[in-house]
Amino acid sequence: MTQRSAVVVVVDRLGAGWLGPYGNTWIETPGFNRLASQSLLFETALSDSAELSSYYRSVWAGQHARANSCDGSNSLSALLTSTAVETHLLTDCQQLTGFPFVSDFDRLTEVPCMAVDSNAETMGDTQLARLFATAADAVLDSQEPFCLWVHATGLSGPWDGPLELREQFAEDDDPSAPGFVEVPERRLDHGFDPDWLLGIQHACAGQVVLLDACLEVLVDAIDASRVADNSLLIVTSPRGFPLGEHHRVGACDHALFGELIQVPLLCRLPEGKSASVRERGLIQPTSLYDTLADWFDVLERPPSHWANSMLLPSEEIATFRDRGFSVATGHQAVRTPGWFLSTSQEGQHQLFVKPDDRWEVNDVASRREDVVELLLEVLHDARRKRHGEPLEELAQVLVDGPE
Repeated sequence: MTQRSAVVVVVDRLGAGWLGPYGNTWIETPGFNRLASQSLLFETALSDSAELSSYYRSVWAGQHARANSCDGSNSLSALLTSTAVETHLLTDCQQLTGFPFVSDFDRLTEVPCMAVDSNAETMGDTQLARLFATAADAVLDSQEPFCLWVHATGLSGPWDGPLELREQFAEDDDPSAPGFVEVPERRLDHGFDPDWLLGIQHACAGQVVLLDACLEVLVDAIDASRVADNSLLIVTSPRGFPLGEHHRVGACDHALFGELIQVPLLCRLPEGKSASVRERGLIQPTSLYDTLADWFDVLERPPSHWANSMLLPSEEIATFRDRGFSVATGHQAVRTPGWFLSTSQEGQHQLFVKPDDRWEVNDVASRREDVVELLLEVLHDARRKRHGEPLEELAQVLVDGPE
């Protein structure tokens, strides 16, 4: 039997909208473009939480962020270790090392997140470059079967890319690119300086270019390794980074909109299977648990719960779901094929037509109160059901969208 391996790359604060494969036309991302051409790409991957700890409970225990507990589930790494798959967690995020289930990994490699107060001179001197170079070495040194989990602080870490990476996006009449490295966070008022926001966007674009180059280093290492022909590569993010949409920059609060919860998800299978295929079904983080457990043939349960599904093609299992849920402190959201509802504990509802209103610009809650009520009931249904219980069938208008 062929031994399988997997590399999972999770880059914090990387929203889907900043990458070429997801429609961005002003940032060159050749690394992600190449990976997308080799991968199964999920257009509607929605994080279930804006909080990193909840996200990792989803992917490591297979429990949606709405669940009250881990329900006795084995962690993914414990399942793999029990069948002689070497598990290795590599990260530069100190917060992550204190999460539940980290101790279940066979190995933990911490890449120190260096304190910096200025931009790096070269890309190789950046935090992202150090992390991805270490990950590339880990791939080349690993013995199959193995699962290497790489978590990068990404855009929640220092924005230390060389200044020229952000300067390339400035037009002749734009202000000079800002030379900061700290992560920006701000709630925008009506009098904010648009030049300030433009500089932040250029700086973020520079970090995305840096990340793209670092990803290519890791992909090249995988392709040159002994596991190149039988390894699965998954690249995703736990949450995005608002850059002015809905008057927010950074993690100033947890309001649930697409720029925060719609994330990239690419799966590269061996032998070019499903290459360049784009899937539009709703996917959430719990699917990584079931998919990786199934990949290594250690899946203990059928993915029957509404929050779980398989990422890889299967003739026996229904792959996608017709609804997705996200939660955060004081906020919750629900997405169906035809609508997206974001609501707060103060009772403020914002409703958007999907897939047409991709980044939630036109709030139609006041005009479609009937849809708001239906979606609130969908949220209530999910909240009262226990793990494994089926949800009520969606009203047809929630599937079809506006008439």
